Amino acid sequence: MSVNVEWKTDGEGHTGIVAEGTYLWDAAKRLGVRLPAECEGRGECDTCAVVVVEGATLLSGLTDAERQRLSPERLAAGERLACQAKVEHGGDLVLRPVPVTERAETTEEAAKDLRGEFRRMPLNQKFATLVGIEADMAYETLVRVVDLPFELFGKGLDLLAVRGRKLSQIERERRRPADHKNESAQATGETAKETS
Repeated sequence: MSVNVEWKTDGEGHTGIVAEGTYLWDAAKRLGVRLPAECEGRGECDTCAVVVVEGATLLSGLTDAERQRLSPERLAAGERLACQAKVEHGGDLVLRPVPVTERAETTEEAAKDLRGEFRRMPLNQKFATLVGIEADMAYETLVRVVDLPFELFGKGLDLLAVRGRKLSQIERERRRPADHKNESAQATGETAKETS
């Protein structure tokens, strides 16, 4: 059975039909509605939240991710995570994305805000900001360069320790009395026979 879905976004309407079993996230893509999702649809953020204006009973029950990410007030207002809510019954469904002001901001939106803020700065403040960023980057790079030899040295020591343990084990086996070597070989052979 199919479901009539209408997305109301910024004065525009996107309407189409989707099959039962379709997640709202996929329905939005199919109908040309771009929903932000910082976690790429894994239910780890609330950026793909939508308001179910009509047809809430057509959707699957709340998931744990929705209970964790959306407050009781938001759930009561009809919000659902598009990546978690699935259409389960045929009928008419009317949705709208949650405005940016009511959900977490995505990295892309934050970067856009920072670019806009940077453009509005006076020239001397832009230079000061850029110098500060470069100083931070230089410091982090220096710390990484200084730490790198220690990390490599530590990994080298780990490799030497593994090699030393193997050599020590070989040496212990070599020094064992011949009778013990035969016993351990027989035990190893019996274990191999039991497992096969």
